[in-house]
Amino acid sequence: MSYLIDLLILGLLGGTLGYAFIVDRRVRKLMIVLREMEPMVGKFSEAVDKTEDSVSLLKQVSDRVRSPAPSFQRGGEEAGQVVSFRTSREKAQKPAGVTKVTGKADLVRGFFETAGSRGA
Repeated sequence: MSYLIDLLILGLLGGTLGYAFIVDRRVRKLMIVLREMEPMVGKFSEAVDKTEDSVSLLKQVSDRVRSPAPSFQRGGEEAGQVVSFRTSREKAQKPAGVTKVTGKADLVRGFFETAGSRGA
């Protein structure tokens, strides 16, 4: 009976070792692909940063164009009354718990450094 239990434990141990070997090969392939993708992800991160800068610049320009909103006087009313209007909607408030991620290039670089140190 004890030999049967020993054989069962050896069989399970062999299965575990075989599965660990398969997982190790897959992780090594994944790390190779991640290393190949690193330059592409870095360029994509730079492009996203440039896009965000362009959008913020466009917002600033549009705010400057809108900010000196002229006040108009109505022709038939008293000269002291000034009619004003809004040129845009009020800004939406951020949902609770949402934060803006800054330094995406550093975040991506840190990911690849961490992955490299663990996998290599």
